[in-house]
Amino acid sequence: MVLRPPMHLKSAEQESSIKVRWTVPSRRSRRAVNLLVGSCLVLIVTLLVTFCGCQQQHIPNTMHGSHVAIPARPKLPLANLDAEPIVRVRVARRADRVLINAHGMITIGPGPSQANRATPQQFAAPVTISKHGAGYAIRPAQGQAIAWGLDALQIITASGHVAVNGTTYPGTIMIHHSVPTKWDPTPTSVDAVNHVGLETYLPGVLEKELYSSWHPATFTAQAIAARSYAIVQHYANENRHYDMEAGTASQAYVGSNTGYKPQQAVLQTRGMVLVYDGRVVPGYYSSTCGGAAQDASIAFPNGEDIPPLHGGLRTAWCSQSKKFRWGPFTRDRTMLSARIAAWGKSTERSIGAVGTITSIQITQRNKGFRPAVFTITDHRNRRFNLGPEEFRFACNYASSGTKTLSKIPASQRLYSSFIDVTVSGNNVQFANGRGYGHGVGMCQFGAQGMAQAGLQPEQILRTYYPSSRIQRAY
Repeated sequence: MVLRPPMHLKSAEQESSIKVRWTVPSRRSRRAVNLLVGSCLVLIVTLLVTFCGCQQQHIPNTMHGSHVAIPARPKLPLANLDAEPIVRVRVARRADRVLINAHGMITIGPGPSQANRATPQQFAAPVTISKHGAGYAIRPAQGQAIAWGLDALQIITASGHVAVNGTTYPGTIMIHHSVPTKWDPTPTSVDAVNHVGLETYLPGVLEKELYSSWHPATFTAQAIAARSYAIVQHYANENRHYDMEAGTASQAYVGSNTGYKPQQAVLQTRGMVLVYDGRVVPGYYSSTCGGAAQDASIAFPNGEDIPPLHGGLRTAWCSQSKKFRWGPFTRDRTMLSARIAAWGKSTERSIGAVGTITSIQITQRNKGFRPAVFTITDHRNRRFNLGPEEFRFACNYASSGTKTLSKIPASQRLYSSFIDVTVSGNNVQFANGRGYGHGVGMCQFGAQGMAQAGLQPEQILRTYYPSSRIQRAY
C-alpha cells in the first residue's frame, strides 16, 4: 500500500511507524511547498465562499431532525490541523448522579473557565457527584459532602484514568450541567465528558466497533475512518461541551480497556485521515450495507454531498453478515401507526398528527436502489414524507413507561431502511430486508470480507469512500 505524501512532516520516529505496514514515497521540497500553498488557497476560498453565503446546501425537508444530531458544519481544511486534538466524548448523559472512582486519590477542581473560583481538592474514592442548585454536590466515600457553585468540574487522577459509573476512561473527566430542552427546561441532571487525546481515544473505539477476531487490515481501515469522523465532529461542535457520544449516535467507545489489534492499528496510522478536495472527509460507517451504500446527504441532516459520501451499488463483500438479508415479517397496522405518530410528536414533526396508515410507498431511491423517501398516507388521505433513517427510527420507536409502545422484538425490528413495505388489510408487511445501519460510507462487514480476500486498507477505503485519499493531518 502506497500513501500519498503527508501534508506535514514530523520526526523520523513518527514516519517509521507507518513503515511497519506501508511504504511511504520520498518527497521533494517543491512538492511539499506546493501542497502547503494549495491548502492555503483552499482555506482562503472556503472562507470567502462562507462569508458570501454561497455554500449553503439544499437539504430536503424530509431529512431535518434525524435521530443523529449532526450540526451544519463547515468543511474542515486539512491545513487547519497541525497537532493531535483533544476530543470531548460524552460518557454519561443526563444522569441524576455519576459515580467517580479511581486507584488512589481523586482531584476535583473547577473547570478552566472558573479556575480562580475554587481550589482543587483531593477526595478518597469513590465520589458521587450530582447537581445542587446552580452548582454541584460532591459526596466522597469518607468525610463530609461539599457543595460548589460552579458551572463545571474537572476531575483528574495520578494514574491518568478515571472510572465513571463503572467504566474506566483515559484522560480527564469534566462534569457539566445538562442542557435544557423543551421536554426538560430545568434539568436536575449532569453530563460526564471524557477529555482525551484523539490517538488515545481511538483504540477504545476500535475495540467496541470490531470483532477481536477480525483481520488486522480491517482494524487499519477502521482506524483511519474513525479518526476522520472524530476530527470533523471535534471542529463542528466547538460551541457545546462535547464533540461526540460514547455510543451508536456517534462512535461506540469502551474507554481504557483495549486489545493489541486496536492499539497497533491506531499506532501505525497515527494522524492519517481521509481527504477530498483538501478537506477531511467525515468517515461515516455502519455494520452492513447489504450490497448498496446510502448517500450522506439523504441519510443525515446537513450530510455533505461529496463523491466520497455518495451512495450506489457495492460488491457484496458483506454477505457473511447475519444481517446481509433479513425478514420477512408482519406488523400490526394500527400499532405501527401509533408508533410512528408517537415518534413524530417526540421529534416535533408534522407526522405526529398521522392517523391510521393506509399506504406506505417508496417514492424516491438513490443510485444503489436504496430508499431515499418513504411517503406515508393515512385514512384522511394526508401524505407525509420521511427520509430513510427517519422511517427506520419511527418504525422502531419505543417509549419507556408506555406499555403499548414497548421495545420492538428482534424478529420484527427494522435493522435498516433498505426494505420493501406493503400495507395489506390491518397488516404491514416488511420484506427483502438488507443490511444493518444507515449504510453511509464504510461497510464494516464488507471491509472484513475485503481484508480476508487479501485486499489492503487503502483499497478498502477507496471502495467505500470513492475519490478520497489518505493523508497525514499531523
